Amino acid sequence: MIKTTRLKKYSELFKRNIAKFLTPGVSIKTVIYPVEMGGAVFEFFLNREGVVEEKLEPPRKSVGVVLSQIPQRMIQGNLEGVRFGGTNLYLEGNRILVVKGEDAPSSWSGNAVIEDVERVVSTSMGGKTS
Repeated sequence: MIKTTRLKKYSELFKRNIAKFLTPGVSIKTVIYPVEMGGAVFEFFLNREGVVEEKLEPPRKSVGVVLSQIPQRMIQGNLEGVRFGGTNLYLEGNRILVVKGEDAPSSWSGNAVIEDVERVVSTSMGGKTS
């Protein structure tokens, strides 16, 4: 996904929806990695320093290339041939890593964002969202 407006809209909606579950005073710093071959990667850093910024990186060839260039423990080895489908989440410390594996409109809709946030919250609460 290299459509900047769609990437920024996803980021905005994700932050707006997850903010409902965060403690007051927690801010979110975002790094967006567009991908030429489909999908994108988002890093959402939760912080108490009041850092609210959004950085749009230059497009990378594939999700695998992005994952080989950022710190992560989700997948090791040669990542250039790795392909992702759907939405994959990785929670580590104060970071939420969202890996979108495709460009299908249904993966980027407002409902998809809500579902992604619910999965993050459910995972961080041990599988319970209510």
